Amino acid sequence: MLALGLIETKGLIGAIEAADAMLKAADVRLLEKSLATGGLVTITVAGEVAAVQSAVDAARASLSRLEGAVCVSCHVIPRPDSGLESILLLQPGGQSPAAPANAAPAAAKNAPKTVAVETEVIEIVEIVEETPAPAAPKGGAKANTGTKAAAHGQEAYDPEKCKAMSMNKLRQLAQTMKVDLSREQIASANRQTLMNAIDRAARKEKE
Repeated sequence: MLALGLIETKGLIGAIEAADAMLKAADVRLLEKSLATGGLVTITVAGEVAAVQSAVDAARASLSRLEGAVCVSCHVIPRPDSGLESILLLQPGGQSPAAPANAAPAAAKNAPKTVAVETEVIEIVEIVEETPAPAAPKGGAKANTGTKAAAHGQEAYDPEKCKAMSMNKLRQLAQTMKVDLSREQIASANRQTLMNAIDRAARKEKE
């Protein structure tokens, strides 16, 4: 898990719609649903940073189209600290952290020695830090960077490959090529709209 995505809505229907939109828009895991006073519901998802950002954008766009739904706030936390386990459920499926050893019932002290002791194994998720890119050389670095970016965009765009891509990959490619669509439009666009926007961006880079 490299990022946490949170979206808070007013009312349960909006929360269900937001969760559905996030899971359909990107490859993310649904962690938990939290209820607060005043009818506030918070949905938490986890996954890659780009996937979580796309999922949150899609949920916000979906709520704007749902009559009566209110998006109170939304946020993406890249590389969350493990200390958040004290207030958030960072493991999917309703798993909770292991109980401390001193929480065992007092009666256990008087139990016979033949009683088996159950051991709970906690899976430690390693958070990989992203290595910063090396500094660009002086002089004609800007021109070389622009040329490489354009070449990368042209190589990345292949109409036949795009047809076989998942929606998540298409959205990430659209953001990389800087198409003429906003984040919200990318998150809610269908496959044909994304391919048309990527095609326009590829033609513009060739010029």
